[in-house]
Amino acid sequence: MMIVIASIAVALVAFILYALERKAKGEPISWEQAGKLSLFGGLITSGVVFATTAEAVPEVVTNVVSEVANTVNIPEVQEMFVGVPSF
Repeated sequence: MMIVIASIAVALVAFILYALERKAKGEPISWEQAGKLSLFGGLITSGVVFATTAEAVPEVVTNVVSEVANTVNIPEVQEMFVGVPSF
């Protein structure tokens, strides 16, 4: 839910700042440009929030690790790394 709230908030702030900047210059608002700024600001924010929050990450990681540990025999994997590399 945090992703949605943050992206909408940033999109709204981006639109308001664009509108204020256009008003200060005395130019009309280009709705296409305002939409692009709001959309991409929200998309970038949702990506950043998704990458930095860890709501479900520990659960997913523990599930994957337990599945891999059950399917792979650990000594077989360790045998790959035995020995001295020769170049």
